[in-house]
Amino acid sequence: MRADRWNMFGSILALSFLLAAVVLTASPYAPVVEPVMEIEAVWAIEDARTESGGPLVTYLENGGAPLGYDAEENTFYCTLGLNQGEGWPEIHLTAPGAKGARLVFVDDYSYDYCADAIREGYAYQILCYTDTEFSYTQIVFTGLPIVLMQTETAQIGYEDTAAQVALSTYEGASAVGARVHLRGAGSRFSEKKSYKIDFVHGQSGAYAQAPGLGLTDDVILLAGVMDESLIRDRLSWAVYAMMADESESYGPRDTQYVELFVNDRYAGAYLMMEPVDDGEELQKRGADAPMRSSVYRTAQIDYAGERAYVPNAMREGSIYELYHAPDTANPFAALEDYLALERMPQGAQHDEAFRRLAESCVDVESMMRYYLLVQAGGMSDNVFNNMYIVAQQEKGSARCSFAPWDMDLTWGRFKDAETGEIYNGLFSFPVAERMLHTDAGGARGILAALWTRMREEIFNQENMQAMVDGIVAELTDSGAYVRDALRWRGDAYQADGSEILQFAAMRFEALDREFAAYGQADGT
Repeated sequence: MRADRWNMFGSILALSFLLAAVVLTASPYAPVVEPVMEIEAVWAIEDARTESGGPLVTYLENGGAPLGYDAEENTFYCTLGLNQGEGWPEIHLTAPGAKGARLVFVDDYSYDYCADAIREGYAYQILCYTDTEFSYTQIVFTGLPIVLMQTETAQIGYEDTAAQVALSTYEGASAVGARVHLRGAGSRFSEKKSYKIDFVHGQSGAYAQAPGLGLTDDVILLAGVMDESLIRDRLSWAVYAMMADESESYGPRDTQYVELFVNDRYAGAYLMMEPVDDGEELQKRGADAPMRSSVYRTAQIDYAGERAYVPNAMREGSIYELYHAPDTANPFAALEDYLALERMPQGAQHDEAFRRLAESCVDVESMMRYYLLVQAGGMSDNVFNNMYIVAQQEKGSARCSFAPWDMDLTWGRFKDAETGEIYNGLFSFPVAERMLHTDAGGARGILAALWTRMREEIFNQENMQAMVDGIVAELTDSGAYVRDALRWRGDAYQADGSEILQFAAMRFEALDREFAAYGQADGT
């Protein structure tokens, strides 16, 4: 059954979906799911046939776009998008490959408001029957795009696995052969896994149209296991997009919620993102940037992979992983001055040397913006982990700038170890703090000016309320959050951003007091 399923799925996805929609709809091998049948006629079909031992149909399409299928629940998932209101969009369900079968709705979904059906996850029965057998399945309508992933082997590990992947929206679908593998550190110990999908599949020029991201050759699917709200990463990237220009290297990433199906099993709600491509990001700095720039990322040594790394002197167990360096003989040379800042002895007698070195090797505005982001968002995991450092050669020395990654342990997610309460202190960033202490490169005034502007434009309760409400509405109105909660936590509760908003209100007021002093003439 699994091999047949793989072959059928792969054959269908190998075709253009536009061509498939034309050919399959007119083909006797792609029966249409017909409108609702009177109950007496349904009973007559049952009386004249034997109930099959398993489902007669395990693959459906809507307008040529494949539906998600959960074999364990025998349930199909059809994406219609959000904001449908009362009326229903056109639905044209077909069953490619179901030769000799007929399908008909037993439940009339049009009696319900479309938006209600999507939000509440109403399930509607479909009867499938042949001349001798019948079976039932059901369909649920979702407001999110759907990602389907079929692999040749049941187990997906950290090594590449061949797969067929389809990304479906109500408007259509994109499908391509791919290679997939598990990704992430925290999620490796969770039952709900995160994934990386590479659409190239061993050949150049293979792309997929990813909803919300556009044409891309790879995506990552974040499980959100460190943040059950599923809000914080999406919110953090939205905030960062207001602080930084998308054209700058290692700038904000587009994100999109999706519902994932892996080998005919519902896998839950995920945050889909386009991963960082070091070459593409450095090209934003100029054509010669890859030959003048090195890229490092902080990480925890417990989760270190095969990348070369050097220790972080400020925190035991934290390292700098190498992502790109033109100097293959000494790939960490561009980071040496920054590492020297970490190692420089404390005390007033060393502050002047620290200040001069910091001014020569740190992009002060980038550092202060990053420090502001970390402190405003309560980002406990984005200094000694998940922080990019791009060291670009300028006038004989390397100047470092900073950017975030994986921002799920944020916005009140970090709790005080002793009290269990949300931690509201400043998060340690020793280099940034000493730059403020020494006012290296005018760090105090830069931070004060950034905070004043961004406090008005970004870090205010009205803006945060609007962003959080929008994200909660997307998770709730799509029906996806409840399904994810049931799938992984066994309880049908709703998305809730209240803790995040409470933290933000408290946090911003506290930072007003912390950062105000940096704008004073004496820099107290």
